[in-house]
Amino acid sequence: MKHCTLFLLAGLMIAAAPCTVWGQAPAKPAIKSPSPAEGDIRELKLLDWEPRSRMVTKTTILDKPLFPVVDVHNHLGGGKEKLTPATVARYLTEMNEAGVKTVVNLDGGWGDRLKETLGALDLAHPGRFLTYTLVSFDGLDDSDWGDREAKRLEQSFQAGAKGLKFHKTFGLSHRFKDGKLLEVDDPKLDPIWEMCARHGRPVVIHVADPSAFFTPLDRYNERWHELNKNPGWLFYGDKWPKRQDILDQLHRVIARHPKTTFINTHFGNNAEDLASVAEKLDKYPNMFVDIDARISELGRQPHSARRFFLKYQDRIMFGTDTTPRRDAFRIYYRFLETDDEYFDSSQSHHRQGFWNIYGLNLPPEVLEKIYRTNAERVLFGLKTDEEKRKMAQKELVVRQTADFEITGKDQNPAWNKTLWTELSRRSPKGHDYSTKVKVLYSEKGLYVLMDATDSCLTSTFKNDYDTLWTEDVFEFFLWTDERDPIYFEYEISPLGRELPILVPNLEGKFLGWRPWLDGPDRKTRKATSAIGGELKSGAKVKGWQAEVFVPYALLSPLRNIPPKPGTSWRANFYRMDYDEGKTSAWDWSRVGPSFHDHKKFGTLRFE
Repeated sequence: MKHCTLFLLAGLMIAAAPCTVWGQAPAKPAIKSPSPAEGDIRELKLLDWEPRSRMVTKTTILDKPLFPVVDVHNHLGGGKEKLTPATVARYLTEMNEAGVKTVVNLDGGWGDRLKETLGALDLAHPGRFLTYTLVSFDGLDDSDWGDREAKRLEQSFQAGAKGLKFHKTFGLSHRFKDGKLLEVDDPKLDPIWEMCARHGRPVVIHVADPSAFFTPLDRYNERWHELNKNPGWLFYGDKWPKRQDILDQLHRVIARHPKTTFINTHFGNNAEDLASVAEKLDKYPNMFVDIDARISELGRQPHSARRFFLKYQDRIMFGTDTTPRRDAFRIYYRFLETDDEYFDSSQSHHRQGFWNIYGLNLPPEVLEKIYRTNAERVLFGLKTDEEKRKMAQKELVVRQTADFEITGKDQNPAWNKTLWTELSRRSPKGHDYSTKVKVLYSEKGLYVLMDATDSCLTSTFKNDYDTLWTEDVFEFFLWTDERDPIYFEYEISPLGRELPILVPNLEGKFLGWRPWLDGPDRKTRKATSAIGGELKSGAKVKGWQAEVFVPYALLSPLRNIPPKPGTSWRANFYRMDYDEGKTSAWDWSRVGPSFHDHKKFGTLRFE
């Protein structure tokens, strides 16, 4: 990464220390005031207006990103005539200069064109390119069109295509012979979505366009210049569908095909409405978004955008929609990595409105996910299935139930609604016991059931709130809202002693404190039982169980409570065992040395 600092003083540019430039962008030729012969400036046409900011702000120059980048949305062209060795070499030079590891090419087509594209990119330069295929809308009226295209799609996957791309003409322009528009959620397309799921290939899908493109081209349109220059991008009028209708169609498809991965381009195709995109991400775990060609929208709402990136850091991917060009990549890095203010982003794609943007200054762990690890986890062809399995964030679907009595045993019929989730041993040196959990939720609180094999109950504590983790114990952590570095921790021993605490965790510096338990609505309900032995200290057993109910009232200092269908919490489950002086530990979502590595928690999704 290149670091340099420049200051503009009295018209001179002086080099200084690292990474920042103070002042305006390099000066452009001054605008000459019109002479009377050139006309009255008060009659300047909007078409000719080119405002230049007078703000004096910091400029940070980033030649390369903090981590290697995967660009999940690019258009390199297809076929051997387009992808000559010289053209591909130019792409690679720009990628290397900008620290880009891999580019996804969405222009693969199908048949011979696809094979030529794969040969020029994926096969000639393994790991540097991933080529996606398309479907053909020819013969759309045929009764077997969907099945036929699904078969063609399967052949493309077998040939080496890594995914499927839909252009924005889908939902806007493709029509049946009778003139009726092909809607995004038309059942004829179901075999195509299902084929992608069957082969584990994601769908990169662009529908609709910025909201300004669906409004009149008048004095109120904030993207007048762009649309005036490109009138074919205006979709306002009776001949075009409503923008919201197209988006609704897409979301119905995502809901109907939960096993298919959808990467919604241009920040969910709705970068102007982050609340709506957040709602959809909460609702559809198979939906992801990329940032391509939308930092102009995101960067003018930096506070909201930064909160969004922090909360949904596992669901956002890097993309540019711009043929590899180092200067374009670097604008993206500046937007994501710095706190620079009010800078021109047009080099990242093209001029999109007469506003400048602000950097998000994202933390390194978030940048790494957006730049590469989210793509490595989701895309086909970047990582092996085993590597993806190890990378994947754990996820547990929590089903609803009516409230029931706690007995400390797996005997209430409500538990039959869900399956056991296994915990993994953190070290092969520990005892080879098994540990598993079940989770349910009601209108009043969360139910957790733990089952563990064991040989001895190493448990002596007789009081709640003791150092339970130093003996046999079961633990779960609930991080209900990622905006706040605060989570609930609960521990229970085989003898039923409990430790409920709230944990503020500021950059790894955590401090536990007891929630108040005054009033019956705030108290947990809990019970334990022994399997194959007595429930007493030192007893020889075959295992033990713990059943716990945590009322939402006890979690009231936290946000995002109570959960609703579609709500997500981060969480983790642990067990400690101390038989024969040997320490054994289990976790659900793998964390580092500390159980408080909360950014590696898994996800609970409430059904």
